[in-house]
Amino acid sequence: MARLLVSVRSTEEAQLALAGGASILDVKDPEQGPLGRASFATWRAIRRIVSPEIPLSVALGELHEWREAASSAPLDSFDGLSYRKLGLARSGPSWRRDWRAIRDPAPEPACRWIAVAYADWRVAESPNPDAVLDAALDAPDIAGVLLDTWTKTGPAWLASDWRSWADRVKAAGLTLAVAGGLTRETIPGLHVLDPDIVAVRGAACEDGDRRRGIDPRRVAELAAIVHSPTARS
Repeated sequence: MARLLVSVRSTEEAQLALAGGASILDVKDPEQGPLGRASFATWRAIRRIVSPEIPLSVALGELHEWREAASSAPLDSFDGLSYRKLGLARSGPSWRRDWRAIRDPAPEPACRWIAVAYADWRVAESPNPDAVLDAALDAPDIAGVLLDTWTKTGPAWLASDWRSWADRVKAAGLTLAVAGGLTRETIPGLHVLDPDIVAVRGAACEDGDRRRGIDPRRVAELAAIVHSPTARS
């Protein structure tokens, strides 16, 4: 059964998301982009108030942004976290080498990496999803792959078009997460991909606006859809 991930930006939003039925929390700052990084203090604060049984992931921004931010990260930045993800928009031709260099020295094996493939990769100026998946399959420190969209005005892809790509992720034993402007209406169509995680931000917010606060009633509706038998049939 797929799990519902809700992206939050504060301890208050984390509590609301969990009250609504979120299975996984992701910490990000939606004002800073699709994978906008929240402050290190925010990561710690949310981890302190959330049960250790709840997986917690963090967004690190894009590769070109994290190159500078990594040097100022406290040594215990990833303590207690389950996953971290880094976008590859505008990462340039050396993205494979640069991405590997950032991951290699990581001393926190418990906090696994999630590779990010943008469905609208041309707009994002990121590597195409096949190249990202090839790199992920060749990296033992990658726990899963997220299919996302760089633009958040709505889904930039059709689930049926990604079936063979998703099958490669699943066949390799990697966790498959799907995001990108998802709504109550579009989530049921993801059944063809059989995702392990359905990730949302805007759909869980007041009036569907990702820059507004988390609405636990919306989260509950999304959780019911993600867990319904018809969504998996």
